[in-house]
Amino acid sequence: MIHSNYLNILLDIAADYFISKQELIRKISIPLCLFSDNPPETLKFSDWIKIISNLLERLPEQGIGYRFGLNCRVTSHETLGFAMLSNDTLGNVILDLQKYFNIRLHKMDFQIHNKNNKVIITIHPLYELPKGMDLEKKEAISRFLTEVAIVNIITNLKEITDYEITGLYVQLKWAQNSYHAAFEKHLPPFKFNQDKNQIIFDLKCLDLPLKFSSKPAYNFAIHHVKEEYLIAQNQKSKIISLVHKNIKLIPHEGFPTLTDTAKKLRVSERVLKRELMLANTTFSSLIQMKKFMLTKQLISSNKSIQEISDILGYSHINAFSRAFRSWTGKNPRDYIREQKTRPNHSSSLY
Repeated sequence: MIHSNYLNILLDIAADYFISKQELIRKISIPLCLFSDNPPETLKFSDWIKIISNLLERLPEQGIGYRFGLNCRVTSHETLGFAMLSNDTLGNVILDLQKYFNIRLHKMDFQIHNKNNKVIITIHPLYELPKGMDLEKKEAISRFLTEVAIVNIITNLKEITDYEITGLYVQLKWAQNSYHAAFEKHLPPFKFNQDKNQIIFDLKCLDLPLKFSSKPAYNFAIHHVKEEYLIAQNQKSKIISLVHKNIKLIPHEGFPTLTDTAKKLRVSERVLKRELMLANTTFSSLIQMKKFMLTKQLISSNKSIQEISDILGYSHINAFSRAFRSWTGKNPRDYIREQKTRPNHSSSLY
């Protein structure tokens, strides 16, 4: 599954080329609810591929993969992104990415080794494209997905540290595309026609500190990354998935209680607590994660901090601010200010 916030990034890129949602879905057999004002949280990988394929047919030489990788900020990855932001060193971020890289956008295997004082990250696809798809289209989609993954990793790693990642360059298996030159000022050096798709940089950079490091915020984020991983792997996750579906916000009142949720699931509170404990989580933890995700959505829709606090059912704005700091290590105003000042790389390409 692909989280729908990535679809929004793709739609924004399409809009830059005056391609509307209606044009993008024309002749594609996908659920129309994906393009509604309140889309589902995820879409099938097969639908994601159909949308990408259509956009690449319309814009074959515009470097859509590069644009997507540049525009997909670290916070676009939600809990995984916040775990990256709040970790302590670049090396530990990369170790987390190796474990959890494919639970969000990138359906890729992430292998790391070092040689001659260089870190070498090799990217291998984990996805399968439809058997009936013609070879040229398959190659275009594979290039797109690999470009997105590599450019996005580099962009996100640069975003979370104030220090230069030295000796950085990329190796790709295919020949240089016509659009590459337009992006060179935003990217490290690229080598084409290589044996593998790789990101390479100096080994010493693994010790680089991160600018937003916060142990409490990291512990909160990585706990929920692990929960998401369990759901993605379908291990001990049925109860987590059921609870997620049933903890829906009632605006200005808040979320259902453990008692309410147990009744909906037709189990006792004791059984629900035990099942969640066996899945290495708690009801309170799942509620906090839901609040965090909704807060991000409300911030994106330009709601004020007071409005968000009220909608989520907090008794006072100070209580909301304390909760927000526990999620991110920052107060809400600083977080919103940072989001507004982050550059959009693609806009400077026109």
